[in-house]
Amino acid sequence: MTSSLDAQPIRELIDDCVNQARQLTGRQSQPKVVVSPYRFNPLGAHIDHQGGQVLARCLNQYTVLCFWPARELASVVYARINNGDWQHTRFLPVETEDEFGWDSMARASSAALYDFSTLETGVEAVVFGTMVSCGLSSSASVILAYLSALADVNNIDLSSEELVELSRRVENDYRGLNNGIQDQMSIVFGQQEHIVKLDVENVTALSIKDPSLSDRYRFLMCYSGVSRDLGGSPFNTRVAECQQAAEILHPGAKHLGEVPAQCREQVMLDELPEPIAGRAKHVFSEMARVEEGAKAWQEGNISRFGQLMNESCQSSIHHYESGSEWLIALHEIARDIPGVHGNRFSGGGYGGCLFMLVDSDKVEAIADTLLSKYLERYPDLQGIAKVLIAESESTVRVIQP
Repeated sequence: MTSSLDAQPIRELIDDCVNQARQLTGRQSQPKVVVSPYRFNPLGAHIDHQGGQVLARCLNQYTVLCFWPARELASVVYARINNGDWQHTRFLPVETEDEFGWDSMARASSAALYDFSTLETGVEAVVFGTMVSCGLSSSASVILAYLSALADVNNIDLSSEELVELSRRVENDYRGLNNGIQDQMSIVFGQQEHIVKLDVENVTALSIKDPSLSDRYRFLMCYSGVSRDLGGSPFNTRVAECQQAAEILHPGAKHLGEVPAQCREQVMLDELPEPIAGRAKHVFSEMARVEEGAKAWQEGNISRFGQLMNESCQSSIHHYESGSEWLIALHEIARDIPGVHGNRFSGGGYGGCLFMLVDSDKVEAIADTLLSKYLERYPDLQGIAKVLIAESESTVRVIQP
């Protein structure tokens, strides 16, 4: 029997999506399916756009995209929007949207691939997301799904690095976000039962296998009930503040990762004006936590890894000022529950989820305690906030079910 903390198995999810796609499109032939997992980063918050390395893990929440080759260059995409209704859109690769509508990422993905390579056909696709706008990089996940489907029907063989770069172009060039590439890399280089250390400057990844006796620990996720959208958050402002700090510390530096070690001393950071001093302190300390965290995970030092997650979250709150009131509440509640080794926000902390590293034998008790105390503060989120086990997953892939 499936526990209330377990996500729907991927095989069942694919079957459900295929059946729905056939009903919507009227096509009876078997579609291909892109499975594109979501991700979380236990360490490495807000530093990928500053040249910092990141620890990443894919999880069992997904974009599932069923698709057929279109009968023309234009693509047709169906999606369920927030009110539960299905909508569809038709567009040529050059027809992008300036607004952050539900179809903007489909259009931008088509345009980016069209600029990269010759497209002869579009896709007829139906897209599903299990936890959209929950701080789990559903946007990167769906962009990678669109790119993978369009590449497949046009016989374009994209390398991992090209997938990451095309996804970056969609976010930066077509959607106007100044984010880095940790989300895309987390999904593209994800490997089941591993944490992956991402070098965003060189677009490389080092897989660190889960430690022995890892069955004694689990990652739990709690959806706060409040969605996240970088398009309406202070994300770009924070990036600009980091760039200001870099320029003051080392004139000519484009980001804090280019600031040499001798310019990162505490005395120099203390001389920076606020709030950019806090931004720099977070970035440099988070870079160090990623290095120590990779070593702790490799050595199976779960206690230290959890402590680093807590320190990372505190730095995000106090130095980077990214935590929403709901996620800060979850962080504070989780920190005091027995069996929770550490926790931190997923994504930017502007809404979304909290992730916890916990003892396996205390999963049910931790989930019940966390949710009950959280709902005491926010009773209006009853039935919306939820706790799930975050099992590990692998990279984005195209399959024939």
